[in-house]
Amino acid sequence: MKDKWQCRVYIDLFSGAGRARIKETGKIVDGSPLIALGIDDPFDRYIFCEEDATNIDALRKRVMTDYPSLDTHFVHGDANKAVDEILAKIPQHSPIYKVLGFCFVDPFKIDNLKFTTLKRLSAKYMDFLVLIPTGMDARRNVSYYMKYNSKHIEEFTGRPNWRDEWPEAEARGENFGLFFIKQFCTSMADIGYKYTTAEASVEIRSTEKNLPLYRLAFFSKHPLGHKFWGEAKKYSSPQLDLF
Repeated sequence: MKDKWQCRVYIDLFSGAGRARIKETGKIVDGSPLIALGIDDPFDRYIFCEEDATNIDALRKRVMTDYPSLDTHFVHGDANKAVDEILAKIPQHSPIYKVLGFCFVDPFKIDNLKFTTLKRLSAKYMDFLVLIPTGMDARRNVSYYMKYNSKHIEEFTGRPNWRDEWPEAEARGENFGLFFIKQFCTSMADIGYKYTTAEASVEIRSTEKNLPLYRLAFFSKHPLGHKFWGEAKKYSSPQLDLF
């Protein structure tokens, strides 16, 4: 898209420290911020949001050391509460200055993300790549989330009536992880994104026991975005160590 848009913005809602240690091997790998900064054709602007003060300080130092010439911005705080600040850092779109956003969303667990956050960001020209914790959280903790005092599923998926729909899905033999991602995809379609099926997402499994952890799902309002996603998936692997 570098020749079609005047400004391309990368947004990372849960940036972390920029590098992470793989628990099983001890290997240190680049996190999503440094991967995005290191691509051959960088974005025109980067916005990194992180709640942990130590992590964002470490990220800032790494970015300033390795990529001092790039246009980078840092937001310290809960992404769900810092939406106004994030939106303010996205350049204004106009007929002569087109701005396209790509937002990477990788919450550690369901209660880290509220659907209203994505809905507000979607007011911009914005594509999303979302980590949906179908296995490592939703499916493992379904009994907890079924309690009526828990609103985490509702807030993540944007579906207040999901409990009414789950019994029918369960009767069809659907596991809760699949039901969960379908609920989320339906809400994304409700705010104007082309419907993404669960099958179109990429499942990521653990390296030790090959257990399903989460799915990466892409959302765009334009069919070209989904074409690019289809091409990108050809190079993916279900094993965690490649992400």
